[in-house]
Amino acid sequence: MIKRPKIGVLMGGPSAEHEVSLASGEQVLKHLDNKKYLPVPVKISKAGQWFLNGRVAHYLDVFKKIDVAFLALHGEFGEDGKIQGLLDFHGVKYTGSRAVASALAMDKLRSRKLFNLAGLTTPKTWFIPKDSLADAKIAFPVMVKPRSCGSSVGMMPVDNKKELQKALRLARKFDEDVLVEEYLKGVEVTCGVLEDFNGKKHFALPVTEIIPLRESFFNYKSKYTTGASDEITPARISAKETKKVQKAAIKAHQLLGCAGYSRSDFILVKDRAYLLELNTLPGMTKTSLLPQGAAVAGLTFPNLLDIIIKSSL
Repeated sequence: MIKRPKIGVLMGGPSAEHEVSLASGEQVLKHLDNKKYLPVPVKISKAGQWFLNGRVAHYLDVFKKIDVAFLALHGEFGEDGKIQGLLDFHGVKYTGSRAVASALAMDKLRSRKLFNLAGLTTPKTWFIPKDSLADAKIAFPVMVKPRSCGSSVGMMPVDNKKELQKALRLARKFDEDVLVEEYLKGVEVTCGVLEDFNGKKHFALPVTEIIPLRESFFNYKSKYTTGASDEITPARISAKETKKVQKAAIKAHQLLGCAGYSRSDFILVKDRAYLLELNTLPGMTKTSLLPQGAAVAGLTFPNLLDIIIKSSL
């Protein structure tokens, strides 16, 4: 490994998850071990302007100043493969999955088709492309969401056709293509995967149970407001269900060709684990789920960052 490598923590970006990304980046900067690394803050504005150590800089100048890019970006230009493609083109090492795996995971429609082909269970889904009306065969209740967004941005539960039109308008503020999926009422859980940890190529972290306290589902406010949800690790589910979720999280990670780490979200209904989506750059904020699972596995936040960085070096 490079002696005290310069770790450029990339945060912000143009997506609807800009503020969450900034919070993730600040947490990473705070917990990087200064004895091992030289942290370098790199912020990208919503308009796409880059800042190095608080000063405007061209991205090529940023790349010359760092050894590794720690991607604390979320959503558009973070998890969709675009920043990964740019870094690959310029030969810059970075954390997390490569461009193709990132793009696949971000696209909920394509990733679900792959998950189904591999035998993983996902909710029944109707695809509503740009400018199209909802399918008359949709059976309510349903959950409406943008095809390619994270952090539950643009999501809305729907009970009837009238609400559906409102939900489609909301989702299309973030993506022209929309997914409508069956509304599953069960236990919501999430499971992180780390590579090259604890003697295993792919290690599933303890499963976390998610209980929204103020909202009807685990939406943006529930995820990023302290005290808005209960997150219990390990989840209060059976050993059989835990093993099923962990196995599915590893399989999804491998199937999409992910690298370094990921986190997959599920809903458990009558002993079936429905895979909702895989996150290639899970949040690293104070309330984020991956660090919680890592902590129960015995990892401090700096330990977790070490593992992620080593996988990219």
